[in-house]
Amino acid sequence: MSLLPGILIANVAMALLAAVLMWRACRQDEDLRHARRRSDDLATRDPLTGLPNRGAFQARVANALSAGDGGVAILVMDVEEFKLVNDTHGHDAGDDLIRAMTDRISSCLGTEDVLTRLGGAEFAALVVGAPEVEDVTAKAREIDRAMTSPFGLGASFVQMNIDIGAAIAEGSGPEPVELLRRADVAMYVAKRAETAGCEVYSPGMDESLQLRRTISAELDAALSDNKLKLVYQPLVCARTGKVMSAEALMRWPGKEGLAGSPGVFIPIAEETGLITKLGEWALDQAVLEIKRQKTIPIAVNVSPLQFRVEGFADSVEAAVRRHGVDPRLLKIEITEGVLISHTEQAQLTMGRLREMGVQVLLDDFGTGYSSLSYLQKFEFDGLKIDRAFIHALEDGKNGQRLLQSIIALGHSLNMEVIAEGVETESQAAMLQLLRCDLLQGYALGRPDHADRLHVAVQERQQRLNAQRRAESA
Repeated sequence: MSLLPGILIANVAMALLAAVLMWRACRQDEDLRHARRRSDDLATRDPLTGLPNRGAFQARVANALSAGDGGVAILVMDVEEFKLVNDTHGHDAGDDLIRAMTDRISSCLGTEDVLTRLGGAEFAALVVGAPEVEDVTAKAREIDRAMTSPFGLGASFVQMNIDIGAAIAEGSGPEPVELLRRADVAMYVAKRAETAGCEVYSPGMDESLQLRRTISAELDAALSDNKLKLVYQPLVCARTGKVMSAEALMRWPGKEGLAGSPGVFIPIAEETGLITKLGEWALDQAVLEIKRQKTIPIAVNVSPLQFRVEGFADSVEAAVRRHGVDPRLLKIEITEGVLISHTEQAQLTMGRLREMGVQVLLDDFGTGYSSLSYLQKFEFDGLKIDRAFIHALEDGKNGQRLLQSIIALGHSLNMEVIAEGVETESQAAMLQLLRCDLLQGYALGRPDHADRLHVAVQERQQRLNAQRRAESA
């Protein structure tokens, strides 16, 4: 028998084996190259959005600065209240929202511009060929407009607000890290601004930021050392003149200058996250005072940031139970800032508070652009007319007609109507004629120590009794 067929078969088998081994080697090389490329992507890309990460972004900024062709600027963008989306809708919905925001911001950038995600809902963009402030602010306005439309999250919609800071490289420009820091500082200034838009870095911003950080640290220390206090301003029945309740107001005794004003240190506490700690202290102190006074309802102002914290209603209930007070003697005052976004969560929190007997008041009514829409969505126990309307009372008939309409609106919705900022007896008399329920202001009583609150109630009652005796004589 010839050996030739066997030799041929063996040769074919060897050739096939060699081909298989070569294919496996090529496949391993391809897998290795793919793994290296993937490793490189993971090292330079944000895994959620696919955008360049911080390191890769800074390298692109360095290249743009060294090229020196055209202007270079960085925009830092922070989307407000993103954490609440994660808390209320889940992290998968939060991831979807991040990707949707990435698409909207990217659509506003040029082909040479570079977008990165710094973390959470904070982004940065390298804008090239934009040497003038006008170019940068125009780009920022375009991004702001793109972000104003609601985002769909399943069956829900959320409205997100974005704060934008910018830094422009001049001459050879600073290092990429410094340019990014400057834009970040400008972004925090934009957060404090009352109007939407972009803030462009200037050296004075560093000094202002450092001052605010110092004030925040001193405020935290004052809270720990029990150097803050609450004062109480009475609310008086417009018809009888009797003290019906009081509002708790925070003070920082001994702090000199503007920093000691609540209008200064409260916004700083909100910026730095200290407001939740301050708010918990104020709530506990007010409930403790309710326990002491026993019959006088007390209202506490709650920051939008504090109100939106998960478990806020639980903390209120815990304070009420801890001190053993009637929850109907506690009132929570919120502004429209609480309700601008995430209305579903706000409705749930308000529902919990009202179920336990705590009253919820809408403060500064009339200062927002959509007060009427909020009155349709939320059930408030009362509304406080902003002091600006009270000051306009004596300017003519229009001011009186407007106030009369607001009071009638509140009453039609079964709400108690309070006028704040009443500074003269003539204003009080007009508001009584307009059938306002409660009055608050210097004409009725200034904020004072807790011990004076009960005395003020007794003194006012004595004056009313004397007045009635005189009228009946």
